[in-house]
Amino acid sequence: MMTPDSSARDLAVRNALCVAGYLLLLVSAYFIAKNLSAKLMIAGLVTIAVSDPTLLRERLPRPLEWGLAALAGFAAWTVLGLLVNGIPLGPASDAVANFALLAVALLAGRRLLACCGLRFILGALFAVASLSALLTLVLHFGGGLSLADRLVPLGRPSNSIPGAGGLCIALIGIVALLGDRSRPATPATIPLVALAALPIVVAVAMTQSRGPILATVVALAATRLPWRPDGWRLFAVVLLAWSLTTALIVIEPWLRAMLCVDQSNFCRPSSRQQIWTWVFEHISQRPLLGFTPVFRFADSLFNHAHNGLFGTAMYFGVPALVAALATTFVYCRHLATVDGGLSTFCAAALIFSFGYMGSDLPNPFSFVNMHFFFLWLPIAFALAGRSEEAATGSD
Repeated sequence: MMTPDSSARDLAVRNALCVAGYLLLLVSAYFIAKNLSAKLMIAGLVTIAVSDPTLLRERLPRPLEWGLAALAGFAAWTVLGLLVNGIPLGPASDAVANFALLAVALLAGRRLLACCGLRFILGALFAVASLSALLTLVLHFGGGLSLADRLVPLGRPSNSIPGAGGLCIALIGIVALLGDRSRPATPATIPLVALAALPIVVAVAMTQSRGPILATVVALAATRLPWRPDGWRLFAVVLLAWSLTTALIVIEPWLRAMLCVDQSNFCRPSSRQQIWTWVFEHISQRPLLGFTPVFRFADSLFNHAHNGLFGTAMYFGVPALVAALATTFVYCRHLATVDGGLSTFCAAALIFSFGYMGSDLPNPFSFVNMHFFFLWLPIAFALAGRSEEAATGSD
């Protein structure tokens, strides 16, 4: 039997392990590229999850149990699609393993919220993202590139669009913290935050990633809207964010004809309309179970759906898309029961995620990348319930 002193020491060690896992997750995602980054991110998530002293000993919060059950349902549906489509065992097992990794992310998010609290989580995210953006800019200009050259942020994605997404969620998080009326920012805090935000803003603008930029504007504007007493308004804004990004791509040729004189920088063609033509053709061919998430188009440059909702229908089938939207609505209703500061951030993250999916993230259930920060970890925080009710390891 553990004494109070040994129990306190054990909890202190576990909390230190949790913080170390989170820092590993952040540094890996924002500074280290490609496969090594992915492995280290997984190690960070696992470290956070296993540091939970209540894991496998106490029952999880009911919303989190339902979230894990929903993931299991999507995984089972995916397995069925993989079997029907005759996908080889290797690629099929990778696709299914992604769902197990998402389950780890949900458990890690709950533990992280209990160990560190939302202010530390978002503050550390903002600080690391700011340093990553600053170093990215130094390397960009130091390498002889100009302000007009498209910037690729450091870190896991090695791609402008998801890299911008990872930086944008840091901005959204710090704005949510500053807007928390229960703990207002001091006058000295604002200039420091603005200074740290500057490299992020510049880096995001230089990625020329129109979808994430628009999604950020919508998400930040939406933080000023009331969500209670139900989730209908939040769900409507979530769909509006996706619709705005998608609609701007639909009318892209007319916009470029009116506003652009060439096809460079922000005026470059996105080719999304051509891709979506392929997507709808494929959805009509296999509307029930889809083509599975291992499918890729033959085009070497544009090999996926470039839209979260269209991609979900193409990869998993139309019923899976309907189930995903229904699950999103239930989640929006749940956010109305969560603490104010936490629900504001998680709602803004969800709005941003759907706005982002208007032009990218064709498979929200895909392998670990920056969408874990702006989609899955915020979901985990909200499903854990009120921060003081998450697993602290105390009696």
